[in-house]
Amino acid sequence: MTRNRDPYSFADTFIDVLHRNAHDGFVHHVSGKVTGMVDTNVDDYLLQTNSGVPHFQRMRIAAGRGDIDIAVYEAAVVSAAGSEIVSGNTNRFSANVAATKVYTGPTVTDPGDLIHTTWMPPTGTGTGLSATGLVGETNGEEWILTPGTNYLIRITNNSGATIDYSYEMLWYEMEYPTL
Repeated sequence: MTRNRDPYSFADTFIDVLHRNAHDGFVHHVSGKVTGMVDTNVDDYLLQTNSGVPHFQRMRIAAGRGDIDIAVYEAAVVSAAGSEIVSGNTNRFSANVAATKVYTGPTVTDPGDLIHTTWMPPTGTGTGLSATGLVGETNGEEWILTPGTNYLIRITNNSGATIDYSYEMLWYEMEYPTL
C-alpha cells in the first residue's frame, strides 16, 4: 500500500502498489484475439526485456474450449523476433513507453528454460463435457523478469478442434527518479 494525500479533503489515502503504478504511468498492456487456431498448432509470444526491471503481473487467456497448454520459457533463442504487438500505457495521460517489447510469431531456435506451465482443461461435447469455454487462466504470481532476456510464452491447442482465444498481458516498469 502506498500513502498519498487527497487534494480536496487533505485526508491520507491508501491504494495498492499496482494501482499506484498505474497512476504513475508505469503499467503497460497488450491484448488481442486469435481466431482459427487449428488443433495441435502452437502460437508463440516473445517478450524481450531491455532496460529496467519489468514486473510481469498477468497473462490472461480466454478460450472457447480447452485442452490448452501454456508454457513460459526464459532465455529463449530466436533468429527473428516476429511482429511487434504495440503496448499501451494504462494511464492514458502518461507519455511513458514500455522498454519491454512483445512479439507474435517469433522464429524460435531454442525455447530456453521452462519456468512456468498452466493447463486449461478439456471442454467440448460428449458425455459430461460442456463447450462453455474458459476464462481467467493466469500466469500465477508476479514475475520479476531479468533485463536483457527473451521470454517465450507458448500456447498449444490440444483440444481436438479449431479454437478461438483472447489474450491479455500486463506488466509494470518502475522508473522513479533517483535522489
